[in-house]
Amino acid sequence: MTMKSVWMNSVWVFMLLVVPFARPALAAENRLVAAKTASKASSQPIELIGVLRLDGHIRDASGLDEKLEDGSYADFLGGLSAMEYTGTGDRFLLLADRGAGDGKVSYPCRFHEVDLTVDSSTKKITFNLVSTTMFSNLAGESVVGSLTAHQKDLRSKDGREKWTAMDPEGLRFLADGSLLVSDEYGPHLVIANRSGRIESEIQLPQRFRYMLPESGRSHTGIASNRGLEGVALTPSGNRVVAVPQSSLVQDGTIENGMCFGTHCRWLVMDSSDLSASNPVVKNTFEIDYPLEEPSLGVSEILAVDESRFLVLERDYHSGKLAKHKNIFLVDISNATDLSAVESMKAGELPEGTIPVAKQLFIDLLDPEFGLGGDLATEKPEGMCWGKPLADGRRTLWVCCDNDFDPSLASELYCFAVDL
Repeated sequence: MTMKSVWMNSVWVFMLLVVPFARPALAAENRLVAAKTASKASSQPIELIGVLRLDGHIRDASGLDEKLEDGSYADFLGGLSAMEYTGTGDRFLLLADRGAGDGKVSYPCRFHEVDLTVDSSTKKITFNLVSTTMFSNLAGESVVGSLTAHQKDLRSKDGREKWTAMDPEGLRFLADGSLLVSDEYGPHLVIANRSGRIESEIQLPQRFRYMLPESGRSHTGIASNRGLEGVALTPSGNRVVAVPQSSLVQDGTIENGMCFGTHCRWLVMDSSDLSASNPVVKNTFEIDYPLEEPSLGVSEILAVDESRFLVLERDYHSGKLAKHKNIFLVDISNATDLSAVESMKAGELPEGTIPVAKQLFIDLLDPEFGLGGDLATEKPEGMCWGKPLADGRRTLWVCCDNDFDPSLASELYCFAVDL
């Protein structure tokens, strides 16, 4: 039997009571076996109702017709790192990341407004590009994905206020219609208007910022290219959860310039009336999300309610080499606050620490979906809820990053889930 996806409250309660999720040493295979067991009781498996593969040569609506430093076009539509439903019709926003070449080009950062219509009978998604909007920073200047610009920002005395580089990775609507955007470089957590102008920034704890290496290596902070990969906003609008891609430097180990670890520290921020004019969070705390393996990373987080979230965790392989492209259902209700814990080196949690509870929700490589094997894409990156279906089920959308490689399609999936 394949690992079928599950949503069943009675099973979820049973799993919390019986399966020891809180043990840091619990093997990844045991968690997946538990999910298989739960799936046997499911009468409402999750259904893939739509797939879209956009040609990698497609151009956006920015009007930029020049070529960038690597010869790629400045108006390629790709690098889809996040998506968010507008709440109206079939209209969504798609967020692009830093551009081609992993930061080697001066790609102006942007988001796209699109219409996505699902035909569940054919499992096809119709795509219509409505507009492309460019980001500008607090000073009104263009924001680009260039690593060179990012390095200049880091060394600038007023870089916090006038930074010009950004790697956008997470996107959510605030109650007033403005955009909450997470950035991997700074990292930054900013609030922008619908015209793309960044109006304010939420100040992050120092341990969640990227620190310039000392004596050739970093000792604390976000690891390079492992910043805030996703952001969630709960239905009340009063809780923000920002997640790095992997362990902080002080919580993992550095190997060949990369940070590996099983403990991904999340930043949870409670607020009220969060907006561009009120970018204030309070009651900030930190919790531990245990990765299935040290080599994996978190790509996205999406709120289900005030304490439960869907989390996209994946490996860095495509095709038949891909083994881990999973969406987990996570509950943070009983997770221990780690704000006073400076380091979780060598996979050690302080005695009595409880991480988040997690169980498998969707295995994107499950053969029943037809997204695995040779077709497995490397980077499923973003998730959002869409409009409900006529039968009462919700739609869960996933977008995939093609790294602006014109030979690769930008993929989007739509699942029907019974909540």
